[in-house]
Order: sequence, then structure tokens, then C-alpha cells
Amino acid sequence: MARTDILAECARIANGSSAGAGALASIARRRGSLPMSATAKLLVTASGARIGTVGGGCLEAEVIERAMDVLERRVPALSTHSLNNELAGDYGLTCGGTADIFIEPVYPDAVLAAAYNEAAGLIARGERGVMVTQMDWSDGPRKHVAASHAALEPHATEPHWADGTLVEPVVGKPRVVIFGAGHVGAKVAEAAAFAGWHVTIIDDRSDFADPARLPFAHRVLTCEFHDVLGADRFDADTYVVIATRGHQHDAVIAAQVAPRPLRYLGMLGSRRKAALTAKQLGEWGVADTDIDRIHAPVGLAIHADTPEEIAISVVGEMIATRRNAAPLVAESRAQVSALP
Repeated sequence: MARTDILAECARIANGSSAGAGALASIARRRGSLPMSATAKLLVTASGARIGTVGGGCLEAEVIERAMDVLERRVPALSTHSLNNELAGDYGLTCGGTADIFIEPVYPDAVLAAAYNEAAGLIARGERGVMVTQMDWSDGPRKHVAASHAALEPHATEPHWADGTLVEPVVGKPRVVIFGAGHVGAKVAEAAAFAGWHVTIIDDRSDFADPARLPFAHRVLTCEFHDVLGADRFDADTYVVIATRGHQHDAVIAAQVAPRPLRYLGMLGSRRKAALTAKQLGEWGVADTDIDRIHAPVGLAIHADTPEEIAISVVGEMIATRRNAAPLVAESRAQVSALP
């Protein structure tokens, strides 16, 4: 279950809309190679229900046992779990390391309800914030959601634990706007939706921009390519992929969106097309620094050929950007440049 669904269930419990109580286990810090996401969460309810996961196997069994104790005592705890090579091998895993897991009680309470409601609201609105939870609840729950926090970088996606405080990014799905609803654009949209993006597809042809043929998209718009900035939000949290049917359309769109402070901008096409488009954009007055930020040819260098393969390479590059894997993107770009 997605982290957003787990937080929503916590909100229901804290609001008294869901009977009983629970304990929420969250990854606070990881060291080594471990079988769980840095943002993994597990909600254990008093009835024994489990929502989410922190990796499964022996580690999760230990966390559930500790969570039941936290649920009963209503006092947060930091639980450290080590998975050494010998123990990992017993469970068929090729990993090892240590995870610090913060476990907090979840029960009807005004402070908890306010925090979880605000977190759910930020996610629903596609906005960004942080959830701050302190370990000392001797005077009641100490948890709140704020718009920003100095401990986190603007695009941080992982939690930060220090001095008895857990600071977690709270963000909605990453947003991608895909221009072009043809074969490749549609496959990129489908792959992005599967990978967890909120997908908007824009085409200037109404028969292509048809929600019935693009059921995986959250929004499907028909828009003239000469005036696209009013169609959606193009800010520092926006990913954009340009995959229209023609070079001139791509250039017209790129001229409008490249100067925007986008998180990512990719353009489909060959190296020759990328060079021609860059030349055209320069002649139109687009700054070299804005042109240089365009990922073109778009996608990781995996020699993709079919629309499906191209979609995987594009979304792979978007994921690398989202996770701040700059060396991976740079290496892939170098591979593209080395091709004959």
C-alpha cells in the first residue's frame, strides 16, 4: 500500500473515524544494504491488521512485536534492527545492514489528527511540506506538519533523524507533463503512471487527446502548442517530456518551457534533431543555460528502440533525477555522446 494511503488511515484513526488505535513504524535511518525503501512505513492496528511494509521477513516480525508494545504503552520508541550477512543468508537475501525504525502510537487525539489531516491535505493538493515528530511525548504527542524545514534540501525525498526528531518530506505524487499523445508519448505516460507519477498529457489533436485511449493519465488536455504555459503548472516540481509528432512542434514547446525552473525537461529525438532544435532555440533568444538543461536525446542510454523500451529509458532518467542520481544521468549522457 502506498505511503499516502497509510497516512490517510492514520488520519482516520486520529480523527476517531476508524475504531481502535495503532502503531506506525517509519524508517528513520538506514546503513548498509537493506530490503526496504527509505520511506517505508508499516501501520499495525490493535486488531492485528498490517498496512504497508518495512521489508518483510524476520526484520518485520521484530518490528511488529515492538509496535504492539508501543501501541499498548502509547509511548514512541526507536527500534534498531541489524541484518547481518549470516542472518540475511538464512532468509535468502544478499544484503546486510542496520535500520533505525521510529515507532509511534496512533490513537484519537487532536494534535495527531491535525498533523495527519494537514499531511493528507498537502498530498491531495500536490504541495510540499515536512512532517516533524519528536520522540518525547511525556506531555502529549509532539507532531506537526510545516511548509519547510532547514534540515531538508528542497527536493529531498528521504527522512532525516537527529536529536530525537524525525523529519519526513510530505509530497504528493511527482508531476509530469507529456506533450504528444502518439505512440511514444502514450507509452511514456503509461510507464510514468505505473512508476508513481501524476501524469498530464497534452496534444493539439482532440482525437489523440482522448481520455478513453489514455486511461492511465490523470489529465488529458487539448491545447495549441503555440500557447502551452496556461495549460498546467510549470515550476520546480514539474517534469516535462516533449514527444510530439514533429521537430517544429517540439521547438515551439521547448522555447516556452525551457526558461521555466523545471525539475526535468526531456525531448525525444536523435542527436541531430537535438542539435537542430538547440540552434533554433538560440536563434529565438532562449538562453544557452536553459537550452543546456534539456535532456536530449531523452532517456538513459540503454539502446531503446520500441516505444515501450523508449518509455522505460525516459522514466528511468526521470527516476534518476528524482532520486538525485546525477552520476547515473551523466554517465548515460556520456554513453550517448560516444555512440557513432
